[in-house]
Amino acid sequence: MNSKIEFDVHPSKTYLALSVIVYFFALFITWHYFYTLWLSVVISVILSIWLLDFLSKLRLKHPNAIIKISLYKNKLIVKKNNHSTEQFLEFHLSYQSRFLIIIKTNKSSIVIFKDALASNSISQLNRYFNIRNI
Repeated sequence: MNSKIEFDVHPSKTYLALSVIVYFFALFITWHYFYTLWLSVVISVILSIWLLDFLSKLRLKHPNAIIKISLYKNKLIVKKNNHSTEQFLEFHLSYQSRFLIIIKTNKSSIVIFKDALASNSISQLNRYFNIRNI
């Protein structure tokens, strides 16, 4: 196993599609089940503001968005969009599949979709955590 593995993170199209589907479902529920016009309008405006804020995070334009992940033997370094880095000495795999990996750190989780990394990078991440857990 290499001593260092680096990944550049890109916006995930899968997560974008799922988020937009949930947004439109929430709008449908708002207009279908609420019987007052003003309540529907207020909730729709709140949902739209939330979507605009969330899309900036999803497209990695937010200052706290993770743009690069570096894995060493016993530490995880995360580079954010505002050029800051975070180092985690304690991290473990929370969920692992062919399409998604969730890494649990001290107080937060890092969710990585397959299409957010370069090709075959998710399998390289899976191998890293499988070797580390042995």
